[in-house]
Order: sequence, then C-alpha cells, then structure tokens
Amino acid sequence: MAFNEMAILQDVDKCMRCNGCVVSCKRTWQMTVPETSYGEGKTAPGRRMVIKSQKRVDMGPFTRFSCWHCENPPCVKRCPFEAITKKDNGAVHIDWDLCQPGQMNSTGVQCIGQCQIDCGRGGYPKIGKGSDLAPAATKAWKCTMCYGRAGIGLVTDVDTFGNHGSLDPAIGFALPTKASAAEYALVPEKEHQPACVFTCPANAMMWDTRANILTYINDPANGFISAQGDGSMYWASRKSLLLAPKADPFIEDHVTPLVSSVLSSPFAKAALVPAVLGAGLMALIARRQRLTEESMGEV
Repeated sequence: MAFNEMAILQDVDKCMRCNGCVVSCKRTWQMTVPETSYGEGKTAPGRRMVIKSQKRVDMGPFTRFSCWHCENPPCVKRCPFEAITKKDNGAVHIDWDLCQPGQMNSTGVQCIGQCQIDCGRGGYPKIGKGSDLAPAATKAWKCTMCYGRAGIGLVTDVDTFGNHGSLDPAIGFALPTKASAAEYALVPEKEHQPACVFTCPANAMMWDTRANILTYINDPANGFISAQGDGSMYWASRKSLLLAPKADPFIEDHVTPLVSSVLSSPFAKAALVPAVLGAGLMALIARRQRLTEESMGEV
C-alpha cells in the first residue's frame, strides 16, 4: 500500500472565527489544564498551544497560527534528542518519550528550546505541561496533523518504498471523517480527518494530498488571489492579501496576550468613550487656536 503526503488548507474567506478548530484540538488531545494554572504550560501564555485563537486586537481575516509542517523543518535538525521527525504523510511529529526540555543529551548538547528559537513561525512548539495524556510531563507541544489518529494504515504497515502509514492505536483512536466513501476510495487518508478539519462548521478546512491542494490553490477557476504556506499547511483567500503567519515567541506569549487583555478589559471599554470625546475636544481646541493665530497674522 502506498501512502500519500497529506496537507491542510484553510480557506480563510469561509472562516467564521468560531474557534471550533481550537476547541476540537484541545478536546481531542485532552488539553484541559485548569484556567487557574497560568504559567503551567498550555493554558499559560500558551492557551494557543496548538492553534492560536486569533481575536480581540487581531485584525483582518482569521489565519490559524499552527505548525506549517515545513518541507524542510528547522526544528527537526536542531532537536538535540532527535525527538522531532518529518513523517511520510507530511506531519512534523514530536515523540514525547524522546522530548526532554532542559536536559542534556549524550554529546553534551542541552535542550534550550531550539525548536522554538529556530522556528520563527506562528506554530512554533510551546514547551510546558500540555496534555492530560502526560499530566506531569513538561514537553514540546504543537500541531501534528493528528498524526497517529488521522490518515490510513498502521505505522507498522510498510509499502515497497519503505513508507509508513499514520494510524497508531498507541496514540489514540482513529478520528472520524466527513468525506464520502467515494472520496476516500480515491484518497484513502480521507477516511480519518484531523480534528480541526472534521469539526469546522463552515467547511473552511480541507484535508487532501499536498499535490491536490496545491493544484486547487493554483487553479484560476477557484479565484484565489493570495496564498501562503509550505510543507503540509496552507492558507488561501479570494478577498485578502495574506501575510505569512509568522510569530515571535516573546511577543506571542507575553506582549500580545497583555495588550489583548488590557484592550478588552471592562476598564478599557468604559474609558473608550471619554477618551474619544477628550481627543475630539482637544483636536477642536487646537484647530480653533490655529485659526485664531492665522487671523491675527493677517491683521
């Protein structure tokens, strides 16, 4: 059996900002650390541990910030424990058994979060306590395209080219699909979709082979004017020019949440009207002063 390299496309024009992809991801992977545990990992500044919930101060179309599953991922090369691998189905996967943040490997190289530092994109791994599947463990967490639970074939299945499947009962039960039998007869991996794709009520996510998705994006009949992506994660729009979803860990984990919280607080909302009125009054006073000075100069 041959296995396809898969990818996810987000049609940003269809997205309703419902955060269904965020919620389904956390439920599927049991990311339920209490809200009170700020600083404990995935809910600390990383409530966007896998998919960023873009709202409040973020403007423009919702572009999910998650791992790009790069064609040549820098995190794979830099992990001192070789815990991150690029799988045959396109997913960049983290082996929790091998991941040891803060520890030193056999050659004396210490993990200082190289996967975060070298990523530079919106889906960089978040290091902390990320899932009830490993409640006491500090690991690196990110989107894995639901590797082990989406796709087809057991990881022990190998075709004549040495490619492995993506379903692994040790990781969890296989996920459902909205694809028809005819669709996954053509692309067997569609029989089990990633949680975000299956859950999206607007059908804004597409799970297909990487080749099919690139063909779909580049087909003029589909009307896309802008697209971004690499590896196995893509974004496309018919209305907006998209910027590459990149992020800096310090800004995303500290500055952005702080600004969002301040601007969305009851105090900020209560102060908005007086602030606008005050600014308008000062502008009128300044304009009157300028006109007065100009009239005196004419005399």
